[in-house]
Amino acid sequence: MSTPGREGTVDSGDAVAAVMPPQRTVRARAEAAGGGYLEDAVADAAALAQPVSTPDDAQDELAARLRRRARRKRLISVAVGGALLLFAVWVLRRWAAHVTLEELLREMEEIGPTQVGLAVAFTGMSFVALIGYEFYAVQFTRRRLSVPLVALYSFITQGIAHATGFAILVGATVRYKLYSARGFDLIDVAKIQLYFTTAFGLAVFTLGGLALLLDPGPLAAATDISTGWWRLAGSILLAAVATVVLLGAVMHRRFRVFGHLVDLPGFLATLVLISLGVGDLLGVAAALHVLLPADLHLGFFQTLNIFVAALALGLVSNVPGSLGVFEGAVVLLISPAPSLAAPLISSLIMFRAIYYMLPLLLAILTFGALEVSRLRRARG
Repeated sequence: MSTPGREGTVDSGDAVAAVMPPQRTVRARAEAAGGGYLEDAVADAAALAQPVSTPDDAQDELAARLRRRARRKRLISVAVGGALLLFAVWVLRRWAAHVTLEELLREMEEIGPTQVGLAVAFTGMSFVALIGYEFYAVQFTRRRLSVPLVALYSFITQGIAHATGFAILVGATVRYKLYSARGFDLIDVAKIQLYFTTAFGLAVFTLGGLALLLDPGPLAAATDISTGWWRLAGSILLAAVATVVLLGAVMHRRFRVFGHLVDLPGFLATLVLISLGVGDLLGVAAALHVLLPADLHLGFFQTLNIFVAALALGLVSNVPGSLGVFEGAVVLLISPAPSLAAPLISSLIMFRAIYYMLPLLLAILTFGALEVSRLRRARG
């Protein structure tokens, strides 16, 4: 579920590279060279799917080319992330220049238990939707696990990956550690990552499109771009989602990735994935909304617009947990009066504590308990 920092930018190549043991095939050497983003992994799959007999120099050239491409992408990613982080720091310093630590603590104490309780409940709703992602992704691997076990694995993976950042590496590693104990192999884990990403991406497009159509006012005010253009952008996002859904209905078939068959989700399955993704993001947006100061007079759909835009910037930045980038984007889009800067920043700190840090703590404790139990069984 990205939210900021969630696995929204996962690609199958990186998922495989994160957990794959060394091998001596062309395919393994190419993956070890650095993987790539989703579109590149899919593009390379056709060439790498079947065993290829090539001279060693051709293999070395392929690996070197993939290493160079991965290096360029990492440099671009670091540059974009660094620029967005610096901009976010500038935004936060501008609005928090006259805010003291005492003011922040006082404003955090003003957040009532009802608000905190609702934020925790909506966070729980988000994680329930994430479990739905995971359950359907596991079904696509054609393996079977009980719902409680899938829920446990999903919570551990998302709780850790959301807050620590580097969701591609962390999410794939944690998933492989958990699922491999149940007989899942590397490709199964990569499929789960791929379907999870698909659901999340479709949900972001769907919710973003709806939010832009319903109330693009905050974005129009922050960017000086008219609401008409924002509504057009929303329509394009929804049209893209509709196209994917229709393709799923018409082109429901299998295709080969890295020599393994992958099922395209059908019409109903795609709708279910989108619904779960939208439920996830609505839960996160609602958790943020109930914590925001009432004096901002923001309606839920306005908060939703701000949340989706801040989420997108956080994902693009690749900053761990979107720390600072998400908060800076929210502050910039709201542009609060000086008297409301401290309450807003305090709300954002509380949001990060509830949505990121609390699940992280619980996930680490649960993961640790599972490992202790496994070690005891192995010794017994």
